[in-house]
Amino acid sequence: MRRSVLSLVAALLLALPAPAGGAAVAAVDRSDGPVVELPGELTAGTGLPVTVTGVDGTVTLTVIGSLGTVVRTAATTGGAATFALESALSQAAGTLTVIAESGGRSATGSVAVLPGPAVGPLLPVVGARSIVADAADRSMVVALPVDRWGNAVAEGSAVTVVHRDPTGTTSTGSTEVRHLLGWLELTSGTVAGRGAVWLRTGPDDTVTGQQVSLDEVAGPPLPFTLAAVDPTLPARLGADGQALVTVRTSVLADRFGNVQPDGTLVTVEWEGPGGRSRSSAVTISGVAELSVQAPTAPGTVTLTAFSRGTSTAAPLTLDFPSVVATVPVDIAADERGLVVTVGPVNRTGGTFVPDGTVATVTLSDLRRNDVQASVGLVDGSGTVSLPVAALSGPVTAAVTVLGTTTTVDVG
Repeated sequence: MRRSVLSLVAALLLALPAPAGGAAVAAVDRSDGPVVELPGELTAGTGLPVTVTGVDGTVTLTVIGSLGTVVRTAATTGGAATFALESALSQAAGTLTVIAESGGRSATGSVAVLPGPAVGPLLPVVGARSIVADAADRSMVVALPVDRWGNAVAEGSAVTVVHRDPTGTTSTGSTEVRHLLGWLELTSGTVAGRGAVWLRTGPDDTVTGQQVSLDEVAGPPLPFTLAAVDPTLPARLGADGQALVTVRTSVLADRFGNVQPDGTLVTVEWEGPGGRSRSSAVTISGVAELSVQAPTAPGTVTLTAFSRGTSTAAPLTLDFPSVVATVPVDIAADERGLVVTVGPVNRTGGTFVPDGTVATVTLSDLRRNDVQASVGLVDGSGTVSLPVAALSGPVTAAVTVLGTTTTVDVG
């Protein structure tokens, strides 16, 4: 009877919890399975200590994280197994899940891996890289600060944006990291040129990086002028169909005085005796220049220039006088029809018209039937044969050179 009572007391004592104060554990109740002890959070790239208690024999530890899964084993000592997980397992921010298994029982724990402090170089992402210098256009700067392992820094981390405008004036703005990045809008000034943007973050803004350019360009030009480089040239050269008259714009600048960048397209359209035409040029130092060919008949050529939605304040007119006073014509008949000899045709002043000048010959009868041919003059003269079988009755020959016409009744 006494032995039975002692056995019962011993059993009750074994069931009691361990005394406080770090005293030795008399017995361990493992009915609840193993327990995983680890910190609630740690900085990325830091070693992780893990202790598994309430186990006997070998403990298998499975670690699941952003970089994959690893398995470690350790023997127990005094009912516990200790693991020192290497820092490489915690380089990716997020959550590490730890599963401990021993004797068919398991326990799970987790730790939050927090990003470390930002490191350089800190490179801004700027877009658009070119904005209009009109005090209204905008660009955006985006910052993606990361720690030494490439993790985006913690939410709320401060970022300073530094902007140097084309005048050399530097200003700063602040933003915070939200959803992995920070951003800030920049508004243009009124002076065109190249500026720069760079970032600072970290303790005392000591983490920085390279600067990125941000260009501010001129807006559309104000109405401008178009003028002949030599205003006397059209009158002196006349409508010879070959002379070139150079026209030039004034300096194209926007309302803030910013000159248009080199390569700005300027289109010139004109209308005159030869009909309508157009040509284009690009600016250099804000000025565009091109040549207009003289018409092949006397008259006025009216020119208008356009650039970026703006046109010249007023059209330019160029007056081209006739360069031919008379057109000598000689007509002879042969078995095929009529042979028309033109020339020599002289310019006003006595010289031949330029070689290649076209003479147009038209034969017509009273029924308005026409036969036409052209010839290029050499040394002011040219000959052309025209059939007359399709014509009946009296025939009239009209010969035109550079807008001057001579009419001959052939009979």
